[in-house]
Amino acid sequence: MNTPNLDNYTLIIMVDDKQVVLERILQVTRYRGFLINGITAKVNTGNHVATIELFVSSDRPISLLVDQINKLVDIKSVRVDNNAS
Repeated sequence: MNTPNLDNYTLIIMVDDKQVVLERILQVTRYRGFLINGITAKVNTGNHVATIELFVSSDRPISLLVDQINKLVDIKSVRVDNNAS
């Protein structure tokens, strides 16, 4: 069985510290056809902002996912970490 070559991406997502945000991000990621390879999350309790590192892979352009995550409520910023592999 042939499997397509998938590109790996690391997204750095800054969000308001609310429980539902992570669920929304994961839902959009799956819906857009990206495989979730890993995730880390850290909360800065001082300013109530969480940083989520999302490791994904897909043969689709990463801009499709970034644009959709940016539309979610409570998202402060999304960037692709080109230095990660």
